[in-house]
Amino acid sequence: MKKVMVILITGVMIFVMTGCGAQADNAAEVPAAATTEAPAAETTAEPAAEETAEPAEASEEATDAAFEETLAALGDTGNAEEASGEAAAEDTADTASADNAPAGGSSAALPPYEYPGPELFYYNLYKYLTDELSKNYEPADVSIPNVLIVENDMSNRDDIRVYGDFWIYNYKLEGDTLMMESGGSYPGVIHLNNDFEVTGFDVVEDGSNWDPSAKKLFGEHYDGLLKLMDNSEQNEATRLQIIANYVAANNLNITKVKDYGWDPVELPPENIDNFYSKLD
Repeated sequence: MKKVMVILITGVMIFVMTGCGAQADNAAEVPAAATTEAPAAETTAEPAAEETAEPAEASEEATDAAFEETLAALGDTGNAEEASGEAAAEDTADTASADNAPAGGSSAALPPYEYPGPELFYYNLYKYLTDELSKNYEPADVSIPNVLIVENDMSNRDDIRVYGDFWIYNYKLEGDTLMMESGGSYPGVIHLNNDFEVTGFDVVEDGSNWDPSAKKLFGEHYDGLLKLMDNSEQNEATRLQIIANYVAANNLNITKVKDYGWDPVELPPENIDNFYSKLD
């Protein structure tokens, strides 16, 4: 009986001690988890906030400084579009200058010929001759007319007649020299209307029909045509002056003209203001 009691008492004591130990272990585990998580949250959150805030402030300061520098450069916020437009215009002008400037020793793109004076009458006349006569030849760097006028008959404003010997010359640019590649003479009568638009061009026929067709077209101005065509020195001077005025009007670095088989000839100074005839 005593043995049974001892065994029971021992079992109860073991049971009580085991339950108390389990509770103690569970109580120790909860604070450990709380202690690990809380400091981690504090350690991670606080420095991250400080590190993020500082670059943001630095970025705003840099942006403000750049904006102030831009305003200082422009002088006024309203000038931003103007400055952009001016820069674009300068870029375009620089590109155009680069395109028109002859490259050393080689051909370069040249602007098309345009009459440099203010008169619409002559502008249309020169443009018509340049556009139409150059079609008869292989393309060149530039085609320039030589307009030798015998008479401007403006008695009928609906049919203005220009009697003359009209030339076209086609040039290739080499260095600062225009090399004449091709060209030809087209004596005849050009017709314009009251708005100075070219409406027709009657050209003297070739070969054996030249003289009779010239007499028919020029009538009383026939002798004037022969006289003009015989004055080769003056005609050449007119040609060179037209080229020189073209060069000056386009600010080109061209100083000479060379025909095949002849030495280069220096261009005269520009004379745009008083070279071309005045209209009545």
